[in-house]
Amino acid sequence: MHITTAALAFKLRGMDLFRSIPEPILLELAEKSSQEQVAPGVTIFNKDEPGRSFYLLLEGDAKVHDGDYVVAQMSAGSCFGEMALLDEGPRSMSVTATAHTLLARIDREVFFEVLGDYPGVMEKIVGLLTQRLRHQTDQTLEQLRRREEELTLLVDERTAELMRQKEEAEQLRAKAESQMREAEFQRQRAEQSERFEQQFLANMSHELRTPMNAVMGMTNLLLQKNPRDDQRRYLDSIRQSSEALLVILNDILDISKIQAGRMELEWTEMRVPEILDGMYTTLQFRAEEKGLSFQVDCDPDMPPALTGDPVRLQQILINLAGNAVKFTEKGRVNVTARVLEQNAGRCRLRFEVTDTGIGMTPEQLSIVFESFRQASGDTTRKYGGTGLGLSISKQLVELFGGRIEVESTLGAGSTFRFDIELAVSTEQRKAETSIAEAVQALRGMRILLAEDNYFNQIVAIETLELLIPEVVVHAVENGLQALERVKTEQYDVVLMDVTMPIMDGLEATRAIRVLPGPQKLIPIIAFTASVTNKEVKRCLSTGMNACVPKPFKESELLGALVAVTGSNVTVAEMQQSPDQTEETVDLQPEHTVLPQLTFLEQLTGGNPARLRKYIGLYLESALASLANIESALAAEDREALRRAVHTIKPQLRMIGMTETADLAQVIETQAVEGMALDTLPGNVEQLLTAIRHSLAVFQPFLK
Repeated sequence: MHITTAALAFKLRGMDLFRSIPEPILLELAEKSSQEQVAPGVTIFNKDEPGRSFYLLLEGDAKVHDGDYVVAQMSAGSCFGEMALLDEGPRSMSVTATAHTLLARIDREVFFEVLGDYPGVMEKIVGLLTQRLRHQTDQTLEQLRRREEELTLLVDERTAELMRQKEEAEQLRAKAESQMREAEFQRQRAEQSERFEQQFLANMSHELRTPMNAVMGMTNLLLQKNPRDDQRRYLDSIRQSSEALLVILNDILDISKIQAGRMELEWTEMRVPEILDGMYTTLQFRAEEKGLSFQVDCDPDMPPALTGDPVRLQQILINLAGNAVKFTEKGRVNVTARVLEQNAGRCRLRFEVTDTGIGMTPEQLSIVFESFRQASGDTTRKYGGTGLGLSISKQLVELFGGRIEVESTLGAGSTFRFDIELAVSTEQRKAETSIAEAVQALRGMRILLAEDNYFNQIVAIETLELLIPEVVVHAVENGLQALERVKTEQYDVVLMDVTMPIMDGLEATRAIRVLPGPQKLIPIIAFTASVTNKEVKRCLSTGMNACVPKPFKESELLGALVAVTGSNVTVAEMQQSPDQTEETVDLQPEHTVLPQLTFLEQLTGGNPARLRKYIGLYLESALASLANIESALAAEDREALRRAVHTIKPQLRMIGMTETADLAQVIETQAVEGMALDTLPGNVEQLLTAIRHSLAVFQPFLK
């Protein structure tokens, strides 16, 4: 259904925007406008699209939104898209019909065609649009202010809960409030409140865990130095309290993500026996301290590899088995994993955790999976905890598509079980075959490596020489040297670090692309520690052919080499996509007191000599980085600070200090964005503390 031109002109006349337009002109504007029928759920225009039309809602309803966040509801008589009459810039919000809707649309071209000869009328309309824009800006600022107050209240409530758990949490509360003020800077730059809340939670995780991990690490180091008996008692007390507080913190952050609907599983290849081994290693010492029999059994028919989230599955098992150990004073704790059914590439598994502990009554069983609930006040006082572990486990099991159950008898123990169905993975076999083909396709390749960091040079050269038969690798330290080598020597590909002194990788790539002759066509692969969408686009737009993150995996490097040289083989996809590294911080716990050498062991193939060599190179580089970071901060040299932090960041990831590397990324971003140096020392000092601690942790590996 459409309305007549006269009726449309009448509706336009009722709007303050067109009230001053003479009747004949208004009729012409109405006649040249178009009318559209829109079904419920259809998006009229999307955020970030260029604005070219003004809309009048004649019938029906629509919503103004940013993703799932609804900013406003509109009914018949409302108008939107006014700024498109003056500017084709991107729209700040999306608009979607919520009912059968009739729209009148005035295109920007029509607007200027009709009113172009009437500057007086145009001036009035521009003035009204300016007033409306100012009003909308004031409203947006008011909404942001209210959201800030809501977030402040939420932080205060959560911090107060932590304070009731331990007196030391007062210091953590002060740290969280400091981080909230830093997040305020980010909020002012954000276009939506959802992004602000995610950034705040990520930063809070860093700020709270970093000092806690330092306390735990230093305590364990002191315990290894043969303290007196009274000192050992004090240190044991500090260690136990720190571990309890870290568990509470991790639970609160996880439950916050779940309640906000942001907890998602990362579906990747996983091996159930390895997950069970990790769980057993984590809890074995605690069980032995209590004299418990701790058994873990895995079905021999378990497929070698499945597709799932290994981190979250291990978290569920550690929660369940950790509770079993905690609430069992004598007897046993058994963990089993069985295959219930396997067909058509799918496998149904059952996990059971059985103990001979204190058990529960039927009343206690009815609330066992509720958040912040424990069996009784006596249980809380005796055993501690937040009452969140089982609630988190239940919701993680449900994310897997399963269901958790419990059977228990007071005084006779409990059994928790859950079933999940996963796909049987064939990616490992495919990856091994593809990598073997890639290795042969790349035989004898000549590679130029442009990398200013000696540590990264050694790792890249050794890896290439071990992977590719007869490979020839030449290394230079900056982009200018790379440019000269490309001019004078023949190479098949260039591996180009992005950040280097004298001439960086982007500048060198631009210079190579304008060389005369075939040299300008040489494939260039970017080595970068920041593989965000923005960084990848920047590299590709400069003329690079592909990007590989630092630290790299063998499959990633081989895949890039195959892709840019045109070899007719495929290599397993990179395990981490650029979208997953977009300035957000993973909330997984990191215990820096124990080296996490999984990546380095994979890189070296478990070779002890190479492992020690890379650890030694890291220690040398870490000592140099400490001095460079400290001197840059003292000299208030933001660019020198950024370079020093950028240099150590990929090495931190390679050595297993992922959260410390994330903190380095935060510092580098702050330095690039021009944050005042007087706001950086807190984060920088945390980074320096973590690096100094790593020196003590990794030094024994060289003996």
